[in-house]
Amino acid sequence: MSGQRDGLATYLSTSTTSQSIDLETPAVALAIGAHPDDIEFGCGATLAKWAQQGAEIHIAILTDGRRGTWNREQDQVALALSRQDEARAAATVLGASPPTFLQQIDGELRATPSLIVRLVALLRSVRPTVLLTHDPWKRYRLHPDHRIAGEVVIDALVQARDESFWPELSLPATRPTSLLLFEADVEDHSEIIEEPHMYTKANALACHRSQYPSSYGLAIDSPNPEQEILTRLLAVASEPGSDLLVEHFKLITDL
Repeated sequence: MSGQRDGLATYLSTSTTSQSIDLETPAVALAIGAHPDDIEFGCGATLAKWAQQGAEIHIAILTDGRRGTWNREQDQVALALSRQDEARAAATVLGASPPTFLQQIDGELRATPSLIVRLVALLRSVRPTVLLTHDPWKRYRLHPDHRIAGEVVIDALVQARDESFWPELSLPATRPTSLLLFEADVEDHSEIIEEPHMYTKANALACHRSQYPSSYGLAIDSPNPEQEILTRLLAVASEPGSDLLVEHFKLITDL
């Protein structure tokens, strides 16, 4: 692994943005996504790597994903329930604990005090070393849930670290060491991924069968979805001019 790190460091040395490589394996990682499968897309291989290295992995999903279909005849409540089952299966593949579902309505996510306090309680209960979520400052992002997800998680992080917020929770304040933002507008941190971790990510994504037509461009009855997804992931994660696979983030440590 040291050779891989050296190679990536050399490759990134030409970047105009300061880059860091590979956080120390966290004791506890918490990833919070807007929809079922957002976490797998954004940081699935990194979570799989950390789980293999002994980290405790937690996942929380803000919305119910009921609108994740192009089929206007789809029963939205039934789809939301199916997506919970898919998310549970994907979390197991990644080596994570069963997901926490915040069950906000897909497409209607808002940074309300009631949602923020639930996230504060989650943060103070899980006490993550590393927190991962969407980048709320990504320019020209169209999907409102992705924007607001990052905002509400960061709002909760700030309140979770301060004893003066929500003392009625009777949970001690907590402050992660690092915040990693995926889908980042400015990427300045890379996690080196081995191919088995990318295969785990593909397998986790393949659990989200309801999303094959709308998000993956796959037939619902695709005979080998894991391999098709893996092929696409490897193309995206491969560093040009290198045999390394990476997931990129914005890293914030001044928390």
